[in-house]
Amino acid sequence: MASRTLRSDPRAIVALLAGTGRDDLARYLTRQRWFAAKTRGIGAVAVADWGVLDADGPLLLLLLDVDDDRYYVPVTVAASAAGDVITRSGDDAVVDAHDDPRFARRALAAMAAGRDVAGQAGRFGFRATPGWAFPPEPDRLPADRHRGEQSNTSMMLGTGLMLKSLRRPQPGLNPDLEITRFLTTRTAFREVPRLAGWVEYEGRRGTFSLAVLQEFVPNQGDGWKHVLARLRERGAAIERASDPLLDEVHRLGAITGGLHVALASDPSAAEFAPEPVTRADVERWTDDIARDLGGDDIQRLLRDRPGRAAGAEARRARVLAALSPLTATVKIRVHGDYHLGQVLKTTDGFVIIDFEGEPARPLADRRRRQAALRDVAGMLRSLDYAAHAVGREAPEGERAARLAALTAWEDRARRAFLAGYRAAVTASAEPLVPAEEPALLRACAAFELEKACYELRYELNNRPDWVAIPLAGITRILAAA
Repeated sequence: MASRTLRSDPRAIVALLAGTGRDDLARYLTRQRWFAAKTRGIGAVAVADWGVLDADGPLLLLLLDVDDDRYYVPVTVAASAAGDVITRSGDDAVVDAHDDPRFARRALAAMAAGRDVAGQAGRFGFRATPGWAFPPEPDRLPADRHRGEQSNTSMMLGTGLMLKSLRRPQPGLNPDLEITRFLTTRTAFREVPRLAGWVEYEGRRGTFSLAVLQEFVPNQGDGWKHVLARLRERGAAIERASDPLLDEVHRLGAITGGLHVALASDPSAAEFAPEPVTRADVERWTDDIARDLGGDDIQRLLRDRPGRAAGAEARRARVLAALSPLTATVKIRVHGDYHLGQVLKTTDGFVIIDFEGEPARPLADRRRRQAALRDVAGMLRSLDYAAHAVGREAPEGERAARLAALTAWEDRARRAFLAGYRAAVTASAEPLVPAEEPALLRACAAFELEKACYELRYELNNRPDWVAIPLAGITRILAAA
C-alpha cells in the first residue's frame, strides 16, 4: 500500500522525505560529489518547495534547504534496485530523477512549450532561447546521465543537447546561464556551447537558476587531459622547435581573446557593458593580492626564498605598480575560473565551458566585472601545472632533467598563448589590456600570483605533496618582480 501511494501521490513522497526518510535523505546528500558541506555535517534538512513535472512516476522538482544552503534535487519513484536510492518505502524507492531518461525528455518538452510548473510557494519556469529549433519528438530521444560529475549533474539528450542541473542555486542569475545566453543571442562568438533553454524558480527569496540546456559540441575531452597526453607522448622530443601542441596553445589564446572581445562588445547590455578600471578597483585588487601573499602559511613556506625579505608594504607597492596600468583599460564580465579543465578540445580548436566562476564565491562576486587578465592568468597557471604534473611522473633519477625540459616548454607555451591572445584582443573597440607588452606581463604576473596563492592553500588542505608546484610559481613571479 505504501509503495502504491508513492507512485500515485506526490505529497506522499514529500512527506516521506520530510519525515521518516529524512535521515536517509541526509545520508544521500553527504554521498554526492556536488554536496558542499560533507565535512561540516548536516544540522537541518527541509523541503523548501516542490512541483510536479510529470504525474507519471511521478517526476518531482524538489528544492531543499540544508542548513544555510539550498539544493536542487529532482526525484522520482523506481524499483529499489534502480540508481542511487535516497530512501525506501515498501518495494519502491525514491531516487534521483537524473537516473530516469524521462526526466530530461520532460524537461526538454517543458522548455519548448515555455511551461510553468506550480510549486507550493513559488513556480518553476521552463524557458527557451528565442528561435531555438527543438527536436519535434522529445520522448523518442535517448537520454543518459553523464558520469564523472563535479558540482553539477548533466544528462545527454540525443546527440546534440546537454541538460545541466545546477545543484546549489543561489538567488539571482547564475553566470553560466547569463553569459552563455548573452554570447548565444547577442554575439557571433561560437567557441562555446550555445544556450537552448533553462529552468528557473521564482519564490519568496527571489529567482534561482536551476538548470541550463546547452548545445553539445563533439569533442575529444577537456584541455587538461589533452595537454597532459600530448606532453607525455612527446617525451624527450618536447625540446624540438616544431611542436603542434604550441600551435594549439596559440589557438587557445586567440579563442580566449575572442571571448573577451565578445563579452566587451555590447555597451547597451546593462550587465555586460564595459566599464573603466578605476583607481579604486586597482587598490582593491592590490589589497586582495597583498593579503593573500602576506598570509602566515605562505610566508612560512617562502622563508629563505627570493622575495621573502620584502616587508608587507614593499610587497603591496610592487603589486600596485604592476596593476596601475590597468586604469587605462576596461573591466568586463569574465569566465572567472579559467583553466585547461574548462575548455574542450575539438577537431579544429577548443570550446569554452562552465561560466559559473569559482563555486565557493558568492554569486554577486562571480557576476562582478573584472580585469580580462584574470582569465589569462588562470590559463597560464594551468599550463604551468600541466608541465609540472607530467614532470612529477618521471622516475626520481630523471625528474630534474624532465622538469627542466618541461619548464622550457611551458615558457614557450606561455609566449604562444599570449601572442594569440594579444592579436585577438586588438579587435576590441575597448582597451582590454595594457597596450605595451611589458605592462601587460607585469599586470598578468600579479594576477598569477593571486591564483598561485589560492592554489597553494588548496594543496595544503587537499594534496600536500603537490605544494611544490604553486610554491615554485610564487617564487618565480616574486624573483622576476
